[in-house]
Amino acid sequence: MSTYDIAKFYHSKFNAKPEVIMQSPGRINIIGEHTDYNLGYVLPAAINHYMFIGVSSNGSNQVNLHSIDYQQDESISLDKVERTENGWLNLISGVVNQLKERIGGFDLAFGGNIPEGAGVSSSAALCCGVASALSELYGLGLEKWEIAKIAQKSEHEFALVKCGIMDQFACLFGLKDHVLLLNCESYEYEESKVDIAGYKFLLVNSNVKHSLGDSAYNTRRDESTRALEQVKKKYPEVKTYQDVTSAMLHEMTDELEEVLWKRAFHVVSENERVFEMKDSLKSKDQQKVGELLSQGHVSLKDNFEVTCAETDYLVASLENQASVLGARQVGGGFGGCILALVQDTDLDQLLAPIREAYKTKFDLELDNIPVQLSQGCHRI
Repeated sequence: MSTYDIAKFYHSKFNAKPEVIMQSPGRINIIGEHTDYNLGYVLPAAINHYMFIGVSSNGSNQVNLHSIDYQQDESISLDKVERTENGWLNLISGVVNQLKERIGGFDLAFGGNIPEGAGVSSSAALCCGVASALSELYGLGLEKWEIAKIAQKSEHEFALVKCGIMDQFACLFGLKDHVLLLNCESYEYEESKVDIAGYKFLLVNSNVKHSLGDSAYNTRRDESTRALEQVKKKYPEVKTYQDVTSAMLHEMTDELEEVLWKRAFHVVSENERVFEMKDSLKSKDQQKVGELLSQGHVSLKDNFEVTCAETDYLVASLENQASVLGARQVGGGFGGCILALVQDTDLDQLLAPIREAYKTKFDLELDNIPVQLSQGCHRI
């Protein structure tokens, strides 16, 4: 889908040109999984897969919505914005509910090429894109961090997913050919240019769909919180996971329930991997970058227990290829995409035997999603 497509679809639905068009990207997180809501560190980047949103005011109190990809229409009144059983409607409604006193009715159409349920944040792209579009349409002047928090609150209250701020941050602050190291406690961040000449990031979609609101995602968040509370009792100086070291956890192997210890150890070790990854990308140590990806997957599998048979199989299959330096599951877990660092080679040739074996074993297709590090959400 492109700018032209969204304008065409919008016109066919509402018989008018959209006043505002936003291009809102998905994201990959190079490393730093399940650390954002634990107020740790993450290393995301926006990618060149987008949600396109066209919107115009309609002079009423009614919000008319059209999903191009689902071929669905919904309408809501600004006087009564409520949760429904419609997932995409809830994401938009959550944004509208926060802005309803500052806006009027509008017509909106959206669609894009971000794989849904693949761990690349199609939901954040939609929420951030809608909030940004409404800010532009009604001259609200919302700052990027304001939009990020509006989008996050929508997911918390209407999608019922207790996500951290990383997805929204990456969607809004992304820079072409850059990764962003974010401190999820202070919101301080550092931009770092990436040059992996001779190599490329490969995103492979397992096509195992996850729904974070129905999965163990929220359970893992609660377990992480409980583990931190136990650590604080032994080490009163600890405020967040940023203050916890591996040595502290090794002192508590007999005091922490095994499950809680593993959750905490993943968060602490993953925070460490974020800084190692940033330094490795900067120094162009591609071998180390690959090793860190693989280490991250092992921890997601063994310590945080958010992988699945399909993604474990794909990681192992990719790592068996000489041209692959490392791979890991990305996103909230229980399916979605695999991120790998590979030599700049023929990807179809690389994936052909894996694709065939994967289909035989799991009766699932394997999709290759070429990605480039992209610009954040902006008006076009």
